[in-house]
This record gives sequence, structure tokens and C-alpha cells, in this order.
Amino acid sequence: MEISKLSWYYHHACDKIHEIIDDLYEALHDEEGIPVELLGEVEEAMEGVKAAIYHELDLIKSAVDEHERNE
Repeated sequence: MEISKLSWYYHHACDKIHEIIDDLYEALHDEEGIPVELLGEVEEAMEGVKAAIYHELDLIKSAVDEHERNE
């Protein structure tokens, strides 16, 4: 894998993580910008966030692994 493609994978994964976190931030506030105060609602907003982030981190790991094997 060329170094530019490895960089593309890094950018893509990090950009997606940023999007996931932005969405979480928005979900933790109501329409007026007031933060959610109930634990159950916070937990609901966080549902799937860790899995989505771990998926992107795995993409980074897989990309560098492939890069190392092809050198």
C-alpha cells in the first residue's frame, strides 16, 4: 500500500470519529442547547458510539497492518 493511501485511511477513519463525536455532542443537548440531565437519556445517546469508534480504530489498525505486510 502506498503511503498516500495509508494517510487516506487515517484521514477517513479520524474524520468519521469526529463526525460520531459531533453527533453525540448534539444528542446530549436539546433544541435550545440545554444539556441532557437524565442518565437514561445520556446512556441512550451514547448507545453505539463506542462500537462505531472502535470500528474506525480497527480500520486504522488494519490499514497499517496491510501497509507493513506489503513493504
